[in-house]
Amino acid sequence: MSLITMPSIDEEQRHPRAILQTNQSTISSEILNLPRTVIDVFDDIYSSRVHRRCIDFSYFTLLSMTLGVVFWVAYWISSNRCQNLRNPQSNSSICDFVIVFQVFSIISISISPFLFILMIYSWIRYSCHNPLDPIRNKFLELKLEDNLWQQQLSYYYNVKMSRYSRCLRRKQEMELHERGYGYVILSSHGIILDELILLSARTNIIDEGVIYNDENILKLTFKKTCLRPWKIHLSIYLPENYVEQRYREKLMQILKIQIRIENIFPHNS
Repeated sequence: MSLITMPSIDEEQRHPRAILQTNQSTISSEILNLPRTVIDVFDDIYSSRVHRRCIDFSYFTLLSMTLGVVFWVAYWISSNRCQNLRNPQSNSSICDFVIVFQVFSIISISISPFLFILMIYSWIRYSCHNPLDPIRNKFLELKLEDNLWQQQLSYYYNVKMSRYSRCLRRKQEMELHERGYGYVILSSHGIILDELILLSARTNIIDEGVIYNDENILKLTFKKTCLRPWKIHLSIYLPENYVEQRYREKLMQILKIQIRIENIFPHNS
């Protein structure tokens, strides 16, 4: 297995995503003592997404509180004005909005505490928990290129995503197709499918695995967790050499599961 010269620190800081292209196709953190630049780049990508989600929760919480105050003030003013009118029928439009302002103020004030709790929880989780930490201990890194990467993207966007979700992420899909390569990081504690999927847990999360010889596909089943009470099935397109016995043993050692061998891949899975 040949090593490729890694970029300098200055180059990494200027072009962090360029690191993905300079790494070799297969890296095992257990066997080789190399800088884990690819997983560090993914750490930055997923951390920025979580940070953006925390900011969104903060904005929604602030908006809900502000609307609650605005609607309550509007309800109080319109209610007092309607009660002070000698002939409410003469200005019924104001009186008609009293109940509307009351309902919206109750809704806004009611959901604000829940949004506030979610906001605090998301910031605490962002500050204290990094989902990539369990994966870093022992992982296998695969680089998928050309047709193999295109097949992986087609599987993800056609099978794992709804049509509506795919439309929302059309720009990302086009960028990943144009890139022409991608990374899959496998560990007994989770998986990183480039910028598409991150699953992790502090315990062993993979339930079982099957390799289908006809298309060199590894199908993994992930266990239920407290935050995700359902199983997830995910298929990974493997390089051709990974159907060989020595690479299967390597996968079983990293993933800590037994991997079955079957001949025909069920395309509805």
